[in-house]
Amino acid sequence: MGERDRSPSARSRTSRSRDRFPSGSASPSGSAYDSAVRFLGPRPRSILEIRRHLLKKRFDERESAAAIERLREQGYADDRAFARYWLDQRGRFRPKGAFGLRSELRAKGVDLVIVEEVLGEGERDETAAARAALRPKLARWSGLEPLERKAKVQALLRQRGFSFDVIDEVLSSLDA
Repeated sequence: MGERDRSPSARSRTSRSRDRFPSGSASPSGSAYDSAVRFLGPRPRSILEIRRHLLKKRFDERESAAAIERLREQGYADDRAFARYWLDQRGRFRPKGAFGLRSELRAKGVDLVIVEEVLGEGERDETAAARAALRPKLARWSGLEPLERKAKVQALLRQRGFSFDVIDEVLSSLDA
């Protein structure tokens, strides 16, 4: 079926898909700043995440650095604020221990000094977070033998980055 045999809407869909996915080493369309702003739309990002995104979009280092600096000046690129956001979200939706949080934030490029500072802010009740992480699973594991349930609890909490002291405390409260 040739180009002229297709309906106008089919031709426009085909040309749009070709335009949207440029081939090879074509330079990116738009500015690095605009791309970074769109990337920040769904949630805050660390500076390293923004830099990686811009490099993946094939913006050069100079243009990426300028966009990131502009975002910093406007308060949109701030690793400390990002780390606080990340801790809040983890506390609400997928509780993790300090080890797990530290690891995630470091993987996102947040400096260790900032990570330690943010983790030290406020009161984090690790035991309550561990119980919250277990809550969805406990009903499913209620029919298991005690040793098997204990092994599953330990594995889950360890995977989520809780310390052995917190795990022991949670296990002792489950046995009671």
